[in-house]
Amino acid sequence: MMVQWIRRINIKDKMKKKAFWGKLLAAFFVLMALSTVVSRAADSVIVPRVRLERASSGSLNYSFKGSGIIIASEGKLVTLPEKLRVREITKPGTTVEEGDALALIDTDELTKMLDEEKAALDKLRLQLQKEQLDAVPDAMTPQAYSAGKSLELARKHFDEASAKLDEAARAEETGALERQKQLDEKKKAAYDTFVKAGGESSSEAKAAYEEAVRSAEEEARNLKAEKDAQMDALKQNLDAMRDALEQAQAAYDVAQAEDKNAAVNRQKASQGSGIVQEGMKIDMEQQQKKVDRLQEVMDADGVVKSPVKGTVTENSLAEGMVTSGQEYIRIGTGGYEFRAAIEKENAMKLKAGDAMEVEFSGKKDKQILKITDIRAEQSESGGQNSGSADGTAAGGEAGKGQAGQESILYLTAKLDGEDYAAGTEGSYTIDKESDIRYDWILPVEAIREDQSGTYCLISRKKDTILGEEYVAERLNLVKKAKDINKVAVEGNLDNKTDVIIESSKEIDEGDRFQIEEKD
Repeated sequence: MMVQWIRRINIKDKMKKKAFWGKLLAAFFVLMALSTVVSRAADSVIVPRVRLERASSGSLNYSFKGSGIIIASEGKLVTLPEKLRVREITKPGTTVEEGDALALIDTDELTKMLDEEKAALDKLRLQLQKEQLDAVPDAMTPQAYSAGKSLELARKHFDEASAKLDEAARAEETGALERQKQLDEKKKAAYDTFVKAGGESSSEAKAAYEEAVRSAEEEARNLKAEKDAQMDALKQNLDAMRDALEQAQAAYDVAQAEDKNAAVNRQKASQGSGIVQEGMKIDMEQQQKKVDRLQEVMDADGVVKSPVKGTVTENSLAEGMVTSGQEYIRIGTGGYEFRAAIEKENAMKLKAGDAMEVEFSGKKDKQILKITDIRAEQSESGGQNSGSADGTAAGGEAGKGQAGQESILYLTAKLDGEDYAAGTEGSYTIDKESDIRYDWILPVEAIREDQSGTYCLISRKKDTILGEEYVAERLNLVKKAKDINKVAVEGNLDNKTDVIIESSKEIDEGDRFQIEEKD
């Protein structure tokens, strides 16, 4: 009984311990669940919520607005020289016949200007004559001529020295044989005398024989030494002539090179002078035109005449002014066109044939016109506004002068009929799709820029102990074109790339975020 009681107590203790650890484990899981809930709740407050969108292919939509004026599309432009005082002018709108007066110039100022321009023409003519004279090369003897003469003389001296040495060598060859023959004969005669005098038995005969042989050999050596000295002198002279010939040859080569360089330089100078003369002739032609134009006005007693029949559409002259050479009178001879300024950046997105909706002052109905020309020609009126892509007229750009005009182009559209008046203002609107279909287009809100370039932020999924998280990752892009709402880009995109379009809080590369569910 005692054993069974102890066993029951042990079983109860084990059951209590098991229940305790079970409760503790359950509390742990409850705590973890609460922590996850709290963490998720904190994330929902701290982590930004973003809206995603995927890039797609398509076209951009452009919209431009601006203003312009009606001008005479056909006509004659009459210009005036500078420094002339204008007494009277013909007002725009006046109908003129060929030969009618367009302006009246003060003849006193005209006479003075004509004399100055004639003097300038004479000066140009004299300058041309001087340039033509300077272009004629001075008489000169080529350096290679005198160097060639020296080379010929050096070669002659070398050949003479060489011939003398050859002749002496041949003579020495014969002389050496002759000396050897004479030596042998003298030795034989001495020997014969030696034998007759008693030979070996006579010491006096032997001594006389030896003296005779020694004397003959010494004489032969002296003759040979003398001939060798003569040959050495001839060889030294030949070496000197060879050195002189080589120096003369080198001097001749240098002289030839100098003559060749001088010829090239003369040719360049002649070509340069020819170009200068052509430029001076052009200046003379232009100056002659000025003189002829002034003379034409002078012959007409200061009257600037119309070269055609038509209507004066523009006249930039003013009574009492002194001309600057930029003034003109335009005479319309029929036909009208609408011309309007537009920013160069926007003009590059248009082409001839594109439609533009135009509303003219005083006309109720709008007209659809076709662009016939896009050019970098400054408007004569100076009053047109450049079209802006954001739908506003950028009038300030057109009024910046020459520097501002570098960013302005001009649209031209032909007008049908004659029911128009030059100078009438009109406003235009152009709406069109881009001619290019782009591979990837993103909303403008997705595009970011920093010192490293253009980029966007894309979504990357990341596994953590608390589950899946989304992290912003940088993707570099290249901008190709844009409109008001969209940007065409190039980059490592595909049709499954989720791009961050907007965020509830500021977000940057590496930041975590939550995805805002679509409605």
